[in-house]
Amino acid sequence: MKQSPIGIVCGGGDYPRLVAQACVERGYDFCLVFLNGFCSEENWPTSKSISVNLGEIGAAIDFLKKNKVKKIIFAGKIKRPNFHQLSMDKKGKSWLLKLRKDIFSGDDRLLKAVAELIQQEGFKIIAGTSLLEDVFFQEGVFSLRRPSALDQHNINLGISAAEELGLSDLGQSVIVYNGRILGRENEDGTNALIERCGLKSKKGGVLIKISKPQQDNRLDLPTIGVETIEMLYKNNFDGVAVEAGKCIILNKDAIIRRANELNIFVTAVKVKTAKIFIIAGEASGDYLGGKLMRNIIKISNQRVEFFGVGGRYMEKAGLKKFFAVQELSIMGIWEIIGRVFHVHRLILRTVQAICDYQPDVVVTIDSSGFTHRVAKKIKSVAAGRTIPIIHYVAPPVWAWRPWRAKSMYKFIDGLMVLFPFEPQYFNKHGLKTVFVGHPVVTDPDFNKPKDSKLQNFLNSVFKVNGKKELKIITLLPGSRTSEITRHLPILEEFAQLMINKYKDVKFIIPTIENLESDIKIMTKHWKHKPIIVTKTSQKILSYYLSDMAIASSGTVALELARAGLPFIVIYKTSFITYSIVKFLIKVRNVCLVNLLAGENVIPELLQQNCTAENIFHHAEKLLDSKELEKQKQAFTKVIKMLRGSPHKAAKEILKLV
Repeated sequence: MKQSPIGIVCGGGDYPRLVAQACVERGYDFCLVFLNGFCSEENWPTSKSISVNLGEIGAAIDFLKKNKVKKIIFAGKIKRPNFHQLSMDKKGKSWLLKLRKDIFSGDDRLLKAVAELIQQEGFKIIAGTSLLEDVFFQEGVFSLRRPSALDQHNINLGISAAEELGLSDLGQSVIVYNGRILGRENEDGTNALIERCGLKSKKGGVLIKISKPQQDNRLDLPTIGVETIEMLYKNNFDGVAVEAGKCIILNKDAIIRRANELNIFVTAVKVKTAKIFIIAGEASGDYLGGKLMRNIIKISNQRVEFFGVGGRYMEKAGLKKFFAVQELSIMGIWEIIGRVFHVHRLILRTVQAICDYQPDVVVTIDSSGFTHRVAKKIKSVAAGRTIPIIHYVAPPVWAWRPWRAKSMYKFIDGLMVLFPFEPQYFNKHGLKTVFVGHPVVTDPDFNKPKDSKLQNFLNSVFKVNGKKELKIITLLPGSRTSEITRHLPILEEFAQLMINKYKDVKFIIPTIENLESDIKIMTKHWKHKPIIVTKTSQKILSYYLSDMAIASSGTVALELARAGLPFIVIYKTSFITYSIVKFLIKVRNVCLVNLLAGENVIPELLQQNCTAENIFHHAEKLLDSKELEKQKQAFTKVIKMLRGSPHKAAKEILKLV
């Protein structure tokens, strides 16, 4: 059966030609998409081709589909363009709108966003290196000159600095001289870095080039060629260290020959890597996962690679995403039953991915309905290899279904809990359980912003110079589609009641990116439209500017307590889910602040009590100073209870790596 042609999107440098030549040698049919300004069309193997500007997406996709291309390879350098000056077709303009939040982020995130759009068009993205033989240096020294002890010290220092740089998604290379960092790569590239740090009157120093921790190897890998060696010599540097098995070497023989002629050392170093498979099933778990990952990186003495399931917090911390957290954002027994086959497929896919990845440890976060099933399956199919599984955030056995505590030791090797009273429920059943504290308590992001930042946010969002008589209410309808669908109509009615009573009221809805468009659609007919924000910094500014919040029940209660913002808890779910939970639940309260404080200071309006009139009634009372003071006293008590070491959870994970 004839294989469909491979599409090669050609950027700058020699790499696209190597990939095209590999297709010729293997007998693969291929098509070329030349990007104007990056790639010359001269001296290529004969093939169907098209030249397009970077913004002419529709023309490129039509060409590839017309030629029955199924797989695409990105090859070569592409410098980030000035998006305002792009020549764009209709599809390009559509993509630009979809990419608006990624344009000003790092290169890696932007490339991943572009890749997702390409895959939505029906293409599969593959790595060009899959067609090339012997394109990497493995560990060792490849030049006649060998690194000195000082060079090796510089290399070790540079690896740490390059990893930190890569995590911030700013570049892949650093230059180290005499035990100090001379420079870090930026959007101008490696050659510009070498020239910028050039040693004019002395020799020494090393270029270190490694892949980013979160890098998608199909889209981008560090590369060196003969030009790199010549640039190092011209600027008086001694050598280059690349990551073994992760840096593309363009023409090995020529590089080694030229390095020997110029007395430049070339070495490939193995970056010791701990492999962690991490799963978060919802937005709150994504936040915890992101903090955990950053703390692991901060205190680890080796490189850490994260692969798994998560959202934007975890992606920013370096997660190589297996699938998006949104696929698991299901709440309620009835809702889960409706997607049981979908969830089962995700479980099987996840277990297979873990077995293929062979991590040092698996970390599962909350969402026990999914993560515990994954853990059980891993234990049964691990093929003789013991993969430690640590669960982060205990299922609330103190609230409902207490029997779960008795069997978790069978498929969980360790449990990290957020609340100080939880270890007793699990330790007695043989599961090692450690209280690590809640990250929101020690997270500096939740510190009160400077007055100037608050004022600037107030001016930009609400178009006012000062708060004066203005009342601001934060609305938090939930982090799942099912929650916002049930809560927003009620909150709309509540908003109207507030506007009828009070002179000047404004509403703001902090949410996550994937829910923004849904919330905009659901609130477009509101008489007084709420402000919708998606950045964490905007959410925290909202907390500190608001007079109160109306919040869907969940861990957001602890964020509000940390910010000292009085609030009311609401929640409404399907009748079947509520009936079952009401029968099983063993505690009087659902709000974490009430549970931890041991008193009912936060109004809880659930199910049939979750009405606009009831919310309005309690909101009026909350504006009374006595009610405010009760809540703030409870906040102080709860935050003190939850304080733990910010690195304790990370240390527990690293014990197993």
